[in-house]
Amino acid sequence: MGRNNKTGFTLIETIVAFAIIAIILVVALIGFNTISRVDLSAQGWNASDQAIENLIAQGGSGNDPDNQDKEVVLTIVTGGETFKITGDIRTYVDGGKSITVFAYVPRALPPG
Repeated sequence: MGRNNKTGFTLIETIVAFAIIAIILVVALIGFNTISRVDLSAQGWNASDQAIENLIAQGGSGNDPDNQDKEVVLTIVTGGETFKITGDIRTYVDGGKSITVFAYVPRALPPG
């Protein structure tokens, strides 16, 4: 019997190798697409955050027509002392995202 000195892959081995590589590529492409979509969504949220932060920093009133600014007086009691702080509850909306904050507004306090 002679020795078989053939080297290389058989046809079946080559097909199996290509199939494994194709599966890995499909999984990688799906993962890349998901990461890309999440990144775009995060960028949109970051832009909304920045717009809302700018609205708050400018000191303007809220921009949500369904939640108009409401005047409030916060009473804080600590260590036997009472402090009153006047301000507004403001709601800001941008890109489907909203935030409600307390904004200090100095005003004359009601008696009592």
